[in-house]
Amino acid sequence: MRIGVRVTETLIVGVYVCADGASGAQSVHIDGFGMVEAFDRLMDKLLNTADVSRRAEGDPVAVVTFELSDVLVPQHEQLVTTIRIAPRPPIEPSHELNIGMTAMDRPRIVHVRGGHTKLGEELVPLDVRKLHEFAADVSSGGRFVVSSVGAQINSAHELMAGTILLEHADPASVNYSHSFYNSSFGTRERTAVTNSSLIPSAESLATALVLVAGRRVPNARLFVTTNDGGCVPLSRLSVTPVHSMFSARPSTLIGAAALGHVDNGRIMVIAAAGDFIGEMLDGVTAVRPQLRTQDGHALASKSANLLPATPSLLTGSIEPPIVVATSGSPDQSSLGLPVHIRAEVDLGALGAACAPATDWLNRVIIVRNATELQQSLAAAEARVRSRLVSFGAATSHVRIVESRVIAAPYENPSIVGLRVRGVAAGKSVGGILTREQSGASQ
Repeated sequence: MRIGVRVTETLIVGVYVCADGASGAQSVHIDGFGMVEAFDRLMDKLLNTADVSRRAEGDPVAVVTFELSDVLVPQHEQLVTTIRIAPRPPIEPSHELNIGMTAMDRPRIVHVRGGHTKLGEELVPLDVRKLHEFAADVSSGGRFVVSSVGAQINSAHELMAGTILLEHADPASVNYSHSFYNSSFGTRERTAVTNSSLIPSAESLATALVLVAGRRVPNARLFVTTNDGGCVPLSRLSVTPVHSMFSARPSTLIGAAALGHVDNGRIMVIAAAGDFIGEMLDGVTAVRPQLRTQDGHALASKSANLLPATPSLLTGSIEPPIVVATSGSPDQSSLGLPVHIRAEVDLGALGAACAPATDWLNRVIIVRNATELQQSLAAAEARVRSRLVSFGAATSHVRIVESRVIAAPYENPSIVGLRVRGVAAGKSVGGILTREQSGASQ
């Protein structure tokens, strides 16, 4: 049995999905209880319904997955200090790189000499002395981001700077830009700063949820949904919460696909916040290599490829998308298409229950021949498989859905990128409750 839980500022909704496809839902309003007590009450209601109690003997709760994007709140009170490592600082203040996130538009930037070329060769030695002087003078408990040019292929200067901060500055957290894959220095830094601002709320959320779940379902594995329509262990929320910051719509798409039994094809979701269209490919969401916020800023986080529903998306289509309506939404889509399925359960919580465990490996490498390239790609696939098994997945359930080599444009031909995506699919979802299924595709 799998349980999906969606947490908002006012409501916690839980959906259970049994091995035979049967499901049910419960919800608790947070007002008057607080999030921790509301979640405890939700689990009590879910686990003590007659149907769940009867089934739990032969189908115990194995997985609880949380959708938390509505309550992942950036901390604005304490600005992030960015250690920016480059051969030299800007000559003019107006040349300073602006990473452009509204919440962090005035970060403190400390320039330090250092950095590497695209081939991983040191441009200039790291100014260790300046880092020691800065770390000795800074107040304890600060949050830091370390970003260096060339760190995607050689992260030595970032790691050395982080070590100095950890040893002498007594920081609350240190984030590294090379932890986030993107060819743009600014995008990696922006993502690390955003991630750092989310960590305080993510840590408190994860701790509270673990304590309750540990008491209610001590043998269950705990996961959190991600922006790409998958899920990862809840322990990762405290480290990289930015990858779960925009997971609400991808989870809704997964829930809609489960209702419509759609493994391949497009789905239109009718929702109060606006209709959108996504696509499922071989049982997983189609993704974008990076995420764009509503303000147009890029983040180095894989994201489900979801687009606002517009007539142009239907032009030339052989088959119209399956239309799934959330509870309380209109009976017709904004494009005039009829509703095929109307959900009786919360699609975000259902999507969390059905989301596959997912892992990515993105890396820039230098190769000298085709043999080295194939060996590197095989090693990357093996690493993704092993990590999914470490999440608790059976080896037979793990599959690599994407494995490719990406050439770097206008670069040395020996520099290539590896991109591997693996998933561990959960049990199939059969008889999910719906009110209306006329015209739904299987």
